[in-house]
Amino acid sequence: MGSNRRCPDCDVPLDEAELFTGQGDLKIRTDAEGDDVLAAVGVTKAVDVVPHRCPECGLVRFYADEE
Repeated sequence: MGSNRRCPDCDVPLDEAELFTGQGDLKIRTDAEGDDVLAAVGVTKAVDVVPHRCPECGLVRFYADEE
């Protein structure tokens, strides 16, 4: 599982990882970008979160999967 992301401490490629939860996928809530009308009334969207782990130091970073 490789990625194009690198560890800021070790400068090695981060491995994509999988996060387990008891309630399903981990998501973040963001404003509805690009839609001022929906954002004005408080509509948000859920975005998947993908963890990446450094194989050297164990650092874990989470990135929003905007695709």
